[in-house]
Amino acid sequence: MSRFAIIYRAVSGCTVRPNYAHKQLVATLSSLSRVPEIGFQHKYSCLEERRQFSISTLRMKKTSKKDVQKKKKSKTNKQFEDEDEEENEDFENNLEELVNMKSLEQEMEETLEHLQVELMKNITLRPSTAIYEDLSIETPDGRYPLNQLSQIGIQGPVVIINMAASPQYLKVVEDALRKELNLNPQTSGTTITLPVKKITKEYRHELVERVKKIAENSKDIIRHIRSKYIKELNAVKNKASKDAVFECTNKINAKAKTYTDKASVLAAKRSKEIEA
Repeated sequence: MSRFAIIYRAVSGCTVRPNYAHKQLVATLSSLSRVPEIGFQHKYSCLEERRQFSISTLRMKKTSKKDVQKKKKSKTNKQFEDEDEEENEDFENNLEELVNMKSLEQEMEETLEHLQVELMKNITLRPSTAIYEDLSIETPDGRYPLNQLSQIGIQGPVVIINMAASPQYLKVVEDALRKELNLNPQTSGTTITLPVKKITKEYRHELVERVKKIAENSKDIIRHIRSKYIKELNAVKNKASKDAVFECTNKINAKAKTYTDKASVLAAKRSKEIEA
């Protein structure tokens, strides 16, 4: 006997088969009692997948909108940056028209390089003629380095300066040696002799003072370069705005300070080496 109730129409004396409506009811109940078919499972799964896909699609759409906004914003920022760079370039070009900053920097750089060479060549603890060779001598005919007026050499503990080629300048050379180098020259004919100094604490102190003097001379040259370019700027300041002139003046002053500071660093380093 079936597990589902089937309604029969009772007629006296006989039993009638179930009608069409009853068959449909039995079929429906039987289908619900069985495990869902594969097709139904697949359909259900697809439905779930469609729901998930729909949700993820919405999220992707939202994210993509944010990305578009970020891209638009980044493009806007980039445009501003490009405009600022163009304005800076134009401003720099305007400054170059007022004053040649590259030429100014080159002159100051050359001054610094000359200082470095002079500190290494002329300020030394070893016996050397370099300190005498570059000594500037003021003569009635102009200013010359000592090595253009004489021959200089070292023999044992003595420095010999031969003035045979320019005997007329013998007196001014002696005065320069006393004044500039704090030496006591001995003269015989056209020959000046000087003792080679011993390495003492006092001599090291003299060299340090000489380093300071050489560095200060270089700083004066840098300041002179600064003044020269400030004058050039003042000569053309009516052709530019006040802001441009102000900015250019600041740049010149900044360059001068940078190179005077570098000169101080070189001098301090060399002084430390001498005192070591």
